[in-house]
Order: sequence, then structure tokens, then C-alpha cells
Amino acid sequence: MLSRNEKRKAKHLKITNKLAKGTQERPRVVVFKSLHHFYAQAVNDLSHTTLASFSTKQLSTKGNNIEAVKEVAKGFAAKLKDAKVSTIVFDRSGYIYHGKLAAFADTLREEGIKF
Repeated sequence: MLSRNEKRKAKHLKITNKLAKGTQERPRVVVFKSLHHFYAQAVNDLSHTTLASFSTKQLSTKGNNIEAVKEVAKGFAAKLKDAKVSTIVFDRSGYIYHGKLAAFADTLREEGIKF
């Protein structure tokens, strides 16, 4: 019997193989949720580099709730704009698209990032 996280990792592999590969102009944005933090990074799959990253660890407020995730999205969008990135490929990493993940994606769209 696979654990919940093992099922998510298997789902993530299937999703990643179907998505377009991230490039310098249109990176793949990968998210990860732990029990205490929320992480996001923009990856260039062609050169295997991270272009931008942001997490709740970098915030002054503590917590891993929807409001904190929205702050992460705002900070991450600012870093993407500094890297001159306006369009992305969104990789939800096998997580169901609701709650924190949906709030993160909606806030990125509000900040002007297209996907």
C-alpha cells in the first residue's frame, strides 16, 4: 500500500512528463507544500537551473495558511518580474488544485503572470 505522499510523487511524475519543459523565457513553476511551509521555484529544465524561488520561510509572519501563501505568490511574482519572466508553465506537483494551491495560482495571475 502506497502512502499519500508516494501516490502524490507518482502523480507528479505523470504530470511533469506531460507538461512542456521549462525554458529561460517560460520556466516551469514547481510548488511544494510541507506541514509548516509552502515553497515555489521557477525551473529552467533545459539548463537544469532555478531562476527564482520564494517560500514562507522568507516571510516575517509565521504560518502556513492561505494568507501566507498569497504573500509568497506576491513575493515570487516580484522575483519573476526581476528575472524578466511574464509567462510560466504551472506544475502543481501532484497536489489537488484547491485551497492553498488555487490561492497561489490566482494571486500569481493577479500579479500579471500568465499561464
